[in-house]
Amino acid sequence: TIFEPYPLVFDPDNPKIKVLDPDNKIMTTVISILDKMPSVEMMTQATDFVSMKQTMDKAHKMCFPLLQWIITSNRSHIVQLPKGRNIKSMVTPYQYLLLSAPPEKEEKFNELKRKHGSIFAFHGSSTENWHSILRKGLVNASGTKLQVNGAAYGSGIYLSPSAAT
Repeated sequence: TIFEPYPLVFDPDNPKIKVLDPDNKIMTTVISILDKMPSVEMMTQATDFVSMKQTMDKAHKMCFPLLQWIITSNRSHIVQLPKGRNIKSMVTPYQYLLLSAPPEKEEKFNELKRKHGSIFAFHGSSTENWHSILRKGLVNASGTKLQVNGAAYGSGIYLSPSAAT
């Protein structure tokens, strides 16, 4: 699986100890913390920040520090699609776009879009890859140890104009 960037999270009881360290990636530690993470529903039922943190600390002392890292390391945000840009085959007026690129990449994309045009496309990937995709974008893993599917049409990143494909 692709899990980049790997979190850097310190022990809240001893800030000199790295519980999660990109130089020493131990996936079982990440998984054990995530397995203890309270549900989003449970976290949103907290009446204030202190009670939410207490709920998380009861579950596992590293839940809150890991959530802090996830939030502060995330550059993406969601915007509603403008009227007229909705995808007709998705039968709902509530359609959103996840923007995850830094401004320089967004400007480069807009420059290429003006030159070549653009369409909406869908990419299917395993759940464990989305952390990396949201932070680094799609990465061509063809011919590397990270490739998990075949390459029926050659190496590259596969997209579809249909979400059903």
